Amino acid sequence: MPDHPILQLGEQYAELLAALDRGEALRRALTLLAGDSEVAWAARPGLTEELSIEQLIGQRTGILRALRVPPGTGLTGKVHRSGRAEWVDDYFTSAEITHTFDRHMSTEGVRRLLAVPLVRDGESLGVLAVGPRRDGAFGDREVERASAVATQAALAVSIAERARLSREIAVHEERRRLAADLHDSVGALLFAIGSGMADLADAAGADPDLRARLDRLRSQAADATTALRESLRTLRSSPAALALGVALHADCAAFADRTGIRAELVVLDEDPPELAPSRSDVLLAAVREALLNVEKHARASAVTVSVGRRGPLLTVAVHDDGTGLGPDHQPGLGLTKTSEALGRLGGSVRVVSDPDGGTIWRVRLPC
Repeated sequence: MPDHPILQLGEQYAELLAALDRGEALRRALTLLAGDSEVAWAARPGLTEELSIEQLIGQRTGILRALRVPPGTGLTGKVHRSGRAEWVDDYFTSAEITHTFDRHMSTEGVRRLLAVPLVRDGESLGVLAVGPRRDGAFGDREVERASAVATQAALAVSIAERARLSREIAVHEERRRLAADLHDSVGALLFAIGSGMADLADAAGADPDLRARLDRLRSQAADATTALRESLRTLRSSPAALALGVALHADCAAFADRTGIRAELVVLDEDPPELAPSRSDVLLAAVREALLNVEKHARASAVTVSVGRRGPLLTVAVHDDGTGLGPDHQPGLGLTKTSEALGRLGGSVRVVSDPDGGTIWRVRLPC
């Protein structure tokens, strides 16, 4: 029963899961690019602009697996630096590229190479490359097709990375909740046990045997309390790059619980910035002030908190669907204090009415 709705739903679910996986998105893009006699790869930039091959199909040897590509070297490095599609119809005689990887291309039997950048919202996500093993020349249609595949792949990779980040934020938020539950339950129980044994030891009088046993048990309870405290510290901690997202997610959840107004966090970058605690504290206090203003004045039914980085600036926006600002709106004490605190860090805050309804509160802070 190939057309049964349950089977169709299962296929759609599998497609959705694949779409939210970076590796699978790149593998599908490479499959679209490469034919039976071609090798293709996706290279990803690191912190130093050095690329590394993260996905590879059609290889005959292992020589290209996890290959490192220094900035500007080979066609892959050149395309990453230029940000535009480029190709060579004879790899080994081309004067347009460095020949750092001639041995690799020769071992794989590659004769010519086409590379296209993966770019999304002005950010370079890597390079896709396809290397035919037969002589010929790339035509406009092949270049256009490869560029179209790269555009769709960049979108898929961006969505997959945001989904990964959202999952990680949710995991760390759950860990913090578990830590709080353990502190309130197991921690309180251990404290009560320790206190009870101290009382029993005092009541044991002159029985040295009983006092010694109670002292041992009290010491064990103290050791258990110390171990629990270390475990709670580990559970509460978040990687620095996730700390801001985890905190904003918690603020949105607390706002929704307190007010009954839907609040959603949207993280616009796959690599959120790491802020110093002093800067993060000011930013989070500002967001909480904005959410408090929504609660008190906006008469909103939904709020979105978005966070993203554009160049050297981190932007956090709180957007509600409420009544908007009145014509005689004047900044209150809370907004003035927020503006001053952000200004000391080189940041700024702006509040405007959305033409489509509601209010947009936006902070920009150097990161």
